[in-house]
Amino acid sequence: MTHWFCAQAMAKALDFTDPDRMSMTVILTAMNRFINEADGSQTAFLDGNQPDRVCAPIAEHVRAAGGDVLVEKPLERIDVNDDGSIARVVLRGGEEVLADEYVSALPVDVLKRVVPEAWSTLPYFRQLDELEGIPVMNLQLWFDTKFESSLDGLAFSRSPLLSVYADMSICCEEYASDETMLELVFAPVTPETGASRNWLAASDEEVVEATLDELRQLFPDDLKTAKLRKSTVVRVPRSVYAAVPGRNKYRPSQKTPIPNLTLCGCFTSQKYLGSMEGAVLAGKLAAEVVAARAVGAPTQDLKEVQRHVVDAAATAAPKKPVGCGGGDSPIAFGGGEVVAARASR
Repeated sequence: MTHWFCAQAMAKALDFTDPDRMSMTVILTAMNRFINEADGSQTAFLDGNQPDRVCAPIAEHVRAAGGDVLVEKPLERIDVNDDGSIARVVLRGGEEVLADEYVSALPVDVLKRVVPEAWSTLPYFRQLDELEGIPVMNLQLWFDTKFESSLDGLAFSRSPLLSVYADMSICCEEYASDETMLELVFAPVTPETGASRNWLAASDEEVVEATLDELRQLFPDDLKTAKLRKSTVVRVPRSVYAAVPGRNKYRPSQKTPIPNLTLCGCFTSQKYLGSMEGAVLAGKLAAEVVAARAVGAPTQDLKEVQRHVVDAAATAAPKKPVGCGGGDSPIAFGGGEVVAARASR
């Protein structure tokens, strides 16, 4: 029973689903890191928000090296040459981006929507149909008092609704306060991933109230007196790829059959899972491909595509890209969105 509870908590923390629905490769990979790497069992928190602490320094580095960073300029389409290479990337509004090398960090669900018709029958891109992002929600809850029973660290939960949580007022100096602020991952959120209902379609009020019901079991004494001041619910309909059994073999190499295109993203083939660590490693591997190609050095090999995908691609009809639509919602591009923020009554 103890082992089942551990698997339940770990599965939800690693891939936002129930253990019966996920590949045990995920848990074995994580346990291997915990056991064999000196820092493998440690967790860390970003000391602030991602735009300021991650994106801004990267943008500054690019600009300092003579590059440019374009924001709020969504991709419209990828134009290709007769040999299949990229001719240009066209942004919404018609602006064209020309480059020697193109690197895609799009989530797999978004990438599938923009693959040009000329590439759509290539086995490399056809295998992406076997990968799909998994839904999840993130919550931030602000209370009017400090929880006495909070832990200084990330906690796995065996709750049917909560995956992992942390009291950021303790764990992160940026959020240090005499009032508790909990960040939580709400998962699974759909019946397909093991939830009892479609929580993704529920109202913020329903999600927050269900979360508080679970927290009353985890913090019974604290929540006798603590009052919720404010809450946000961030919906991510497609997050990391769903690591259901048999999916790992469809994760593509960073090198592609397109001579001036390289892929990164945690769904690409690398030793880590769909995660921030996997995204960083995939980016490093993609950079190695680009750097090697720039000096004429050997690059990594293309990962072999499964035979049934190759056979199906041989008779597949080309597909026009459906694109990401004309809106500006982060969800359309693989991100999460706060549908509403509310102050508690």
